Amino acid sequence: MRDLFDELLPAAAPARKPTGSLLQRRFAGMSPRELVLLAAGITMFIWGAWVTRNIASSPDSRQEFVQLQLQGIIGEYLQAQSRSSADETTAARETAVFMAALDETVASLSKSGKVVLVHEAIVGGNVPDVTQSVKAAVYAKVPRPTPAQAMQGMGSGVRPKGSAANAARVESEMQAFMAANGGGQGGGAH
Repeated sequence: MRDLFDELLPAAAPARKPTGSLLQRRFAGMSPRELVLLAAGITMFIWGAWVTRNIASSPDSRQEFVQLQLQGIIGEYLQAQSRSSADETTAARETAVFMAALDETVASLSKSGKVVLVHEAIVGGNVPDVTQSVKAAVYAKVPRPTPAQAMQGMGSGVRPKGSAANAARVESEMQAFMAANGGGQGGGAH
């Protein structure tokens, strides 16, 4: 008996067997380049999930926002300094000491994990106000200027000569100090 398939096989072209290099270059139907890209994608996905989990669960990531009426504290001090009987050099020195103490106090707030927002920048929301505690901390380091009237025994109530000029000078020195120290917010660029 003759098989029909025996006659067909010699007429058909012999099938080529895949070479070993072609088998080595493919795994799961992917080229080596595709395999590397897949491994890199999986690695990046796992790394991204790990970073997101660590940032979201970190207790340091939740910073407390507080507001501070910095302009009010500085304005109050400058008014008291302009009404004091201190001479020009003493007023300038005391103002520089006050600004340094204020800068140090605000910097210590930020080092303790608080984000200090200037009161005028707050649009809405419930942000705790730390103005009184900052004021108390600064005045614990620096004495308040004594008004000239108090030193004169509450005399005639007339302002001493040059107090308007003294106030303008103290204000310009304060502005120069703030410009030189990054606005008085933590000692300049960090």
